Amino acid sequence: MASTIATVNQALVEQQVVSALRNVLPMFDSFSMRFSRTGMIQNDTLYVPVGTDPTAGTKTLGTIVTGTGTVAGTSISLSTAIGAGWDAKEGEISASLFEKYWADKAAGAVYGVAKTIVDAALALVTAANYGNAAGTDKIVVAPGDFGQSDLALLWAAAETKKIGRQRSFGMNPAYAAALLGESNLGLIFANTGTNFVQSGVVPQLMGMSAWCYGAFPSNSENLGGAIFGKSAIGGAVAPVDQLAQSGEGDIADRYIITEPNSGLSALYTMVADGGGIVKGEVAVLYGVAKIQDAIVRLASA
Repeated sequence: MASTIATVNQALVEQQVVSALRNVLPMFDSFSMRFSRTGMIQNDTLYVPVGTDPTAGTKTLGTIVTGTGTVAGTSISLSTAIGAGWDAKEGEISASLFEKYWADKAAGAVYGVAKTIVDAALALVTAANYGNAAGTDKIVVAPGDFGQSDLALLWAAAETKKIGRQRSFGMNPAYAAALLGESNLGLIFANTGTNFVQSGVVPQLMGMSAWCYGAFPSNSENLGGAIFGKSAIGGAVAPVDQLAQSGEGDIADRYIITEPNSGLSALYTMVADGGGIVKGEVAVLYGVAKIQDAIVRLASA
């Protein structure tokens, strides 16, 4: 039976979305994110909590130690609306191929939306936001010279700056290639059973989750990477609140599509007209903001 716009499988769309977001989700894990699964309107706010660990102190037996852990988050405005769209025209794609094509385009659209949010968060990684002191706020080394000893300097700077125990290391491909090309490092990982040559996934480094991002911005400051404390950047994302439902107007289908691991949700819409064109869109509202000075930058100069 040929697929039609009435038989597009929602489960297939969501399965494709999960697969498409696999490589971008580690970046979201580097930030303090709040994802709403219900629709909101522009300039609504979401509170993003950022906790600090309790400190240890002398205990008097028979009493409870005074709590010192705090939650020092911030309210982030959903100030920016973004969407990604696609279409299909009768006579250009067969009905039998439509469902698979449509699910793939929906997944690519959600991926594009997610990357836009990541790019906005990374644009905050500047000297003005996170300091410019050499050896503390940033480590300067050219990509071709970057190696295990420089990674150790970054880690030491993160310790000195006390950016928190939840850390990750993100970098552009030039730095990742230089680091993973080190034979000594490759031997270490080979002995632990971590085969990044085969998987193409950057392994955990010095207790930090690590990731490579091809669109890592230079921010006009020769930025090539950073160690992120989870409290450094906050982000909020919500699907656009809907006024019309499936079956109303030209809307063939409409629902909130959610990536289950992160909770990232977007409003998915399919419309059709008698001229023979079907259009799709995913849309979200988002905002990002600096929260705490908890980043050590890696720069080439």
